[in-house]
Amino acid sequence: MHPTSSPYRAVTVGSVLFVAVLWLAAPVNAATSSPSLQLVRTIRTSPFVNSTISMKDAEGSAYVPQDNSIWLADDNGRAIYEVDPTNGNLKRMIGTATFQATPRFGGGQVAGSTRDQDIESMAYDAGRDALYAFSGICCSGSSQPTAFRMLRDAKGVFQVESYQPLPTGSDFTASGWNPADGKLYVGVHKDFRSYDYATNSPGPTFQVPTLRAILGMSFSSNGQQLYVAHHDSSGNAQFSVVDWGTKTLVPGWTFTLTSFGIRDSRAVEMINGQFYILDGYDGRAKGDPLRHALYVFNVQA
Repeated sequence: MHPTSSPYRAVTVGSVLFVAVLWLAAPVNAATSSPSLQLVRTIRTSPFVNSTISMKDAEGSAYVPQDNSIWLADDNGRAIYEVDPTNGNLKRMIGTATFQATPRFGGGQVAGSTRDQDIESMAYDAGRDALYAFSGICCSGSSQPTAFRMLRDAKGVFQVESYQPLPTGSDFTASGWNPADGKLYVGVHKDFRSYDYATNSPGPTFQVPTLRAILGMSFSSNGQQLYVAHHDSSGNAQFSVVDWGTKTLVPGWTFTLTSFGIRDSRAVEMINGQFYILDGYDGRAKGDPLRHALYVFNVQA
């Protein structure tokens, strides 16, 4: 949440007034050493609820509590989508024309056609009320890795405001903002590092032992835990909880997701005590309601 804002927000839905806590990514109870996942529901993205628009390839996500919006990244579609996590309704799409017309941070030429070809991950910085989308280097030789920043306009709507050219070879497949230290972090393969948008500076790399194939990440509300979507050494989709202080996996909090139908875990968010995990598997037929779906889980002690 913005540091000057209240942690509560009044929201009117129809004629009913709700008071919602803005930051809902509560830490898990690490003292529970034998938890299990319970699949509650799935959210369709191909096409989205109340829409004819479909994701072409599911990648990253970011949750904005103030708007009750989960943003999803689509590299093949060269777009990002704002979705209501409660009912799955598509609120908004930002496409390639907008990204290509984005000016460089601090001045300079617009992004053009080579910087939005591989949108891999997203992160929401609640301290600055800013959204970030990171593009990588796959799968064209002309792709240029880029960080895009979105800020709110006078009407309170996020707009793509600027971009930073990332160092050559950058491919940040995961990103998240830590409320404890106020820093953005990015991940790829086995490596994590901090990233500062204003100075366009990635920090030194570090690792979590045995964690590999990092594809999505987000932090708990206190910044003490990191939630990671990844693959194991056999390529199975997994989700793990990391103790951020020790940079180690929390015992008992790594889950293999294949039994639920997830074959390519690409992003994870905790919303109102539930985990939302995005499946990037491309092998399902068009029209299959699980193609690039969001899976919503409860954790059972």
